[in-house]
Amino acid sequence: MAARDIMPFVSPQGGTLEVRYGSMTASETFEVGEPVNIVNAGTITEPPDDVTQWIIGDGDNPDGTGWGIACYGPGASNIDPKTGVAFATGAEIAYWPGNQGTLFITDNFFAAGGGSAVVPLQTDVGESYQITYGTFGTPDAGWGVEQTAGVAGVDYQAIVTDVLDSQKAPIRLSGNAGVYVVFELVGATGEAN
Repeated sequence: MAARDIMPFVSPQGGTLEVRYGSMTASETFEVGEPVNIVNAGTITEPPDDVTQWIIGDGDNPDGTGWGIACYGPGASNIDPKTGVAFATGAEIAYWPGNQGTLFITDNFFAAGGGSAVVPLQTDVGESYQITYGTFGTPDAGWGVEQTAGVAGVDYQAIVTDVLDSQKAPIRLSGNAGVYVVFELVGATGEAN
């Protein structure tokens, strides 16, 4: 697990970042930039940190609503920004919801199967990929985009909109090697959640 694996991306053209809230379940350790689900009890939980993709079944909501990327989290002795002390069960957690047209960015781009990192290419733009936790490396690679086709109704999907170089310039313009993947998060129905 690493903080800031997946973060909102605001392009030079602007963008809005909607934030939603839920309460923390007991014993959660996720960080800012990690996927979260709202379960039927209305609490937030993180999907499993394993080499499998983030699936709609990781939450309790069959329509895929109530999920996104954590704005902050209770991991690694973090302090609750609302109280100034350690997070406790029931603490309010903010998240950036999926299915809102918000663009996200990551430099964690994995080969099919999630077992190794690969360089993103211009041909990845427009593809629907899975969101996966990469367990390779020390520490683990963390959450990122995996080059395996996302399955509607099963996976939360990353729809790749751009590939950027180390300076965050589009590789289609710079001609440099890809480092970052910019994508939109899409759930089961593609409807607002």
